[in-house]
Amino acid sequence: MNFRRVHALAIKEVREITRDRLLFTLAFLLPPLMLVVIGFGVNTDVRELPIVILDLDRSQSSRELAHKFKDSQYFDFAGYVENEREVQRLITDNKARAAIVIPHRFHERLRSGQPAQVRTIIDGAIPARAETVGGYVSSIIASFSNQQVTGHLSIKHQITPAAASVLVNPISLQTRFLYNEAMTSRWAIGPGCIMTVLAFIPPILASVGVVREKENGSIDNVYSSTLTRSEFVLGKLIPYALISSISFFLLFTTALVVFQVPFRGSPIAFSVTGILYVTCTTMMGMIISFFVRSQIAAVILAVLLTLIPTLQYSGMIVPLSSLSEVGQIQARMLPASYFFEAIQASFLKGTGFQGVLQPITALLIYSLLLYVLCCLKFSKRPKS
Repeated sequence: MNFRRVHALAIKEVREITRDRLLFTLAFLLPPLMLVVIGFGVNTDVRELPIVILDLDRSQSSRELAHKFKDSQYFDFAGYVENEREVQRLITDNKARAAIVIPHRFHERLRSGQPAQVRTIIDGAIPARAETVGGYVSSIIASFSNQQVTGHLSIKHQITPAAASVLVNPISLQTRFLYNEAMTSRWAIGPGCIMTVLAFIPPILASVGVVREKENGSIDNVYSSTLTRSEFVLGKLIPYALISSISFFLLFTTALVVFQVPFRGSPIAFSVTGILYVTCTTMMGMIISFFVRSQIAAVILAVLLTLIPTLQYSGMIVPLSSLSEVGQIQARMLPASYFFEAIQASFLKGTGFQGVLQPITALLIYSLLLYVLCCLKFSKRPKS
């Protein structure tokens, strides 16, 4: 390999990029913009959901239960309704996500020591959200039920409410969430968007850069030159990998400043992981460029082959453990799944270099395999 020829090709490619204002803008301004748009646009927090209450009992107990939902941070009380038809209409019109139906004789049954039923009607159009809402409702109902039993025992046995609470709940469950105590979805979505943006921007840049030469005919100079396959691939790879690495550090800084995500890991180890990741995605774009002849086709194919699989198999939206065995194998064939592991280990868990050692090794092997594949696919005698 002649590194002087590689250097000359890399310098020539940098000049081409700087002359193309659209490509230059795409390279440096689009990634941070996409990170902010996606990061603030995607929110998995299920809070302040509009809820209505159908109180058929209109008693002291029913009002106390209604206040439990009114005072909850998870629900936004949208008012009382008169009948179930109105409940159906409000949920259909997306003006309410859930409804609590308190039946007749609710207060009477509670005071007589009999079980009382409360119905919940939940908008199940989005199953994940509906399941979360159901959990919130169950928690509030359980708290109210516990309060009623505790009060009844306190009066009956003439003991303090604290002593009655011990009788009702001899085992106290205390839940603590590690790494993201407030369960802030932005802390997970923000860093994950770094992986998502870098999954398709570098392939677009690299594929468009190579295909552009096919369209204007300047690629013929490469075909007639003494450049070898490995020299051409390396000369094209270096500028785009360098630009993508700069984008990575811009996104890294944006996530820390804009999303206020704590970074607890090793900056050096995470930087190495990020550079290897963008190297992989850049070479994926180069492979795409060998199969298409127009820049439009290169962009479309790059998005289809990188963004969609990344969202599905990286572990950001669906945990890898929830995928089928075939799905987990497919996920491990993508560099995004390894980089997302490094993101989780570095930002919130702070496991240091040891936590990203496996992703670094996997991405390094992935980079070498893609480089070999690029060299094999590039031909100085292309099919006409």
